[in-house]
Amino acid sequence: MKTVFWRYRGDLSMWAWLLHRLTGVGIFVFLLVHIVDTALIGWGRDLYDTMMKLYHHPVFRTGEILLFGAVLFHGLNGLRVIVLDFAPSTTVYQRQMLIGVAVVFFATFVPAALIMFGQMVHVGGGHLSWDNALTEWRAWLPTLLAAIAIFSVYAPTVNLPRLQVSVRPAGGLELYGWLFIRISGVLLIFLVLGHLVIMHLIDGGVNRINYDFVAQRLTTPFWRTYDFALLVLAMGHGVLGMRNVLLDYIHRPIPRLVALSLLYTIAGLVVALGAIVLFTFQPR
Repeated sequence: MKTVFWRYRGDLSMWAWLLHRLTGVGIFVFLLVHIVDTALIGWGRDLYDTMMKLYHHPVFRTGEILLFGAVLFHGLNGLRVIVLDFAPSTTVYQRQMLIGVAVVFFATFVPAALIMFGQMVHVGGGHLSWDNALTEWRAWLPTLLAAIAIFSVYAPTVNLPRLQVSVRPAGGLELYGWLFIRISGVLLIFLVLGHLVIMHLIDGGVNRINYDFVAQRLTTPFWRTYDFALLVLAMGHGVLGMRNVLLDYIHRPIPRLVALSLLYTIAGLVVALGAIVLFTFQPR
């Protein structure tokens, strides 16, 4: 097995699998934080606008660019995986599909990154200062928490072989979960990228987001429905993806039970919080 692993891990598909999993874990951690900080709008204007000022910090804005790249790659590579799962005969074209993913990724990411970087350095028509940007400890907290979460998942297994094998379950709940990940993945490409374009690219991106902007959005039935679909599909997709990661790397029954229980509990609380704010929020 060890010989196979060392030969396999140099293949492009192995690196795509690794990057897909890393971006998936990172996006899920961000999603948890993002749902909680968005829910702060239910506690009033001052608290929410204070949080949004933190998101205007250069460290956050740089992370915003990386987040867009992570979501874009995860979505495009996910489509490739779905094609391989439902049409195994296309495996012979896997290298061409990987090249296609790379081409579409860079063709989309580079212009978007340039737009977001331009918004970052010109806030409200003025120049955004980087003074003390690297020494503002609060701005590094989400990055630190994400790094700890990713490290805790991968560090114990860094030397273990993990071949890229996708096996379709024969039936039962496992099959429904397998199908949900793939169906929700396709839907989320449109929902998430649409959300990112609206909130991070057009009309100044994050620069224009404050209490009034979000409050006006949440008074519209269409956007409440859109955001609820995004909440349910993204959290469901993320929880099932994280479940797969935990099952791959935690084999002892008690630690596995504890890890899965924590995952389901935290995810359930976050979904409940997001749904309550979405359907009960009233502008003050």
